[in-house]
Amino acid sequence: MPISPHGCGMRAGSRWRILAAMNSPIEHRILALFSACQGIASRRGFMDDVYPLLQRILPHERFVCGIATVAPVAVLDVVDAGFPSEFVDGIVDGRGRIASPVIRRWLMDDAPVYFDEAARAAFVEPEDAAWLASFRRHGMRNMMAHGVKDLHGGATSYFCFAGVADGGEEKMRLLQLIVPHLHAALRTHYRLKVRAQEVELSSREREVLQLVCVGKTNEAIGTILGISPWTVKVHVRNFMAKLNVSTRGHAAAMAMKNGLVTI
Repeated sequence: MPISPHGCGMRAGSRWRILAAMNSPIEHRILALFSACQGIASRRGFMDDVYPLLQRILPHERFVCGIATVAPVAVLDVVDAGFPSEFVDGIVDGRGRIASPVIRRWLMDDAPVYFDEAARAAFVEPEDAAWLASFRRHGMRNMMAHGVKDLHGGATSYFCFAGVADGGEEKMRLLQLIVPHLHAALRTHYRLKVRAQEVELSSREREVLQLVCVGKTNEAIGTILGISPWTVKVHVRNFMAKLNVSTRGHAAAMAMKNGLVTI
């Protein structure tokens, strides 16, 4: 689900850093943005810590970003700050085609893209009539976008700003500078989503898994938790099935990698 820019609390340290950076020269704001991008520890971190700095560095009216695969086209994660749902939900049309001419141009050129009515003829195809009508209906004066591709050319991440002041060279260079850092932040945002959705263990299964990770046998775990070794074996079997692993060692490694236990 898209993450709203409203209703999320900020940590005190993050709030102070953002307020200090907002009153600083642009170079300081950019460095603060880079730091925030590397410091995300929760799903709220993108909108709480990164986005306020981004808005000050590159002012805009609307923003959306996401991670997707290209072949086949599939959207994996989205952060939306003011874009109409038809733009976000309709990125892929019924034929599996990318519906946005701005995204398609970025995929083709692998460079920052600026779109407004003056550039319409160079971007929009006859099949894009619905997209263009929506662009006009929602009063989007322009769009500027860039992203990061994976090593095989797939669209790993994409960042789109609507209602920017202009699409001049300075803004394009700024976009090239900050997007790799935004990409790192968005990748963390997505990994935290995957981690949260990947496995749902009961509290007892987590307790048993925690002890498996430190090398305890079923008998020892049973003694510690006050349950029988057979019950421990049932819990082990259950969490191994949920983790899709075949050995206790693999389960321990996956649990530690995904933050399911604390060692």
